Amino acid sequence: MKKVIAVALLGCLPGWVGHAGGGELTPYGFVRFDAVLDDSKLNHHQYPNWVLPEPPGAEGNGNLTIHPRLTRLGAKLAPVDLGEDMEISGVIETDFQNGGSESRQILRLRKAYFNLRKGDWHFLAGQTWDLISPLFPAANNDGMMWNTGNLGDRHPQARLTWKPGTGVSAAVALGQTGAVDKKDLDKNGILDGSEAMAPFLQARIGIEQAKFKAGAWAHRGSEETGTPVGGSTSFTSTAVGLDFSVSPTDRLAVEGEGWTGSNLSDIRGGIGQGVNTSTGEEIAASGGWVHLLIKPGEGWKLYAGAMMDTPDEEAVPEGGRTGNQAFYLVNRYRPWKSFQAAVEYVNWTTEYKGPADGTANRVDVHFTYNF
Repeated sequence: MKKVIAVALLGCLPGWVGHAGGGELTPYGFVRFDAVLDDSKLNHHQYPNWVLPEPPGAEGNGNLTIHPRLTRLGAKLAPVDLGEDMEISGVIETDFQNGGSESRQILRLRKAYFNLRKGDWHFLAGQTWDLISPLFPAANNDGMMWNTGNLGDRHPQARLTWKPGTGVSAAVALGQTGAVDKKDLDKNGILDGSEAMAPFLQARIGIEQAKFKAGAWAHRGSEETGTPVGGSTSFTSTAVGLDFSVSPTDRLAVEGEGWTGSNLSDIRGGIGQGVNTSTGEEIAASGGWVHLLIKPGEGWKLYAGAMMDTPDEEAVPEGGRTGNQAFYLVNRYRPWKSFQAAVEYVNWTTEYKGPADGTANRVDVHFTYNF
């Protein structure tokens, strides 16, 4: 029955074929409703990354948005046995956060990849989450608290992973630079990441035990311009970081990430600022996040977190963003497997070089039907 439902749903989507090519196709996803109230203006009220400047008189100039855009539809293609300890599986996943009106939302591709396994080795190709910065803050599921301390996004990539089953893993990925920030500094119509003729490189080494997980990772990308920008035609994006998750009991966990690097706009760092176009300087930044998770009872989760993204103020151009920090509280309750109710509170502050700083209080009430 699930396969029939998946065929019917996916067959209605442009360019999607309603069969699994020999593998069992299982649909998944959820229907989600969000009602969000902000007491100040943010750069976007559905997937915000920072607060806009608040000159005198602008304080308290907020916004209300109600939407179902995070509703998600996906399909998992179950592993197909290829013989000799080999198998292939895949995922296709979409949501509706791709523009359009609030009654005519446009479909967005989130994931589309296959995974080929041979013994302890996995080869993934397609679009999925970055290899670096694998954890997520609990608040702001639309904007992911990007440019406020959380790095990483989805990029087209090819990835090789070694996972021998001993709790240790190692992986490398090559992907498309500029897929997120669409950087074209010289405005010649060609992405600077494409003009460099080199994919980004990401690598991560991880360890996973029953109550402890951790990883160390790095990123490097190249960008070039056809004409000089700030006296330069070649730019580099670099980052190194750590992630960890500690669960001393079944009802308590602490998770977080820390990182440092430069020219990070394509991986959601530096508060969206990669290169100072006046000086040609790559803007360095450091940041991270941490939250505490408490499970008071069955189906109930409470989160308290803090995060920040701090670019090098001297490298930031006049009018740019010099600091972004947030504190959040999240209450999720799932009385049934198929239904969740949640409320989130975020206190957000963005600092500027020149303009007045901005501070916002954000409340998001959302309901989710999972299938």
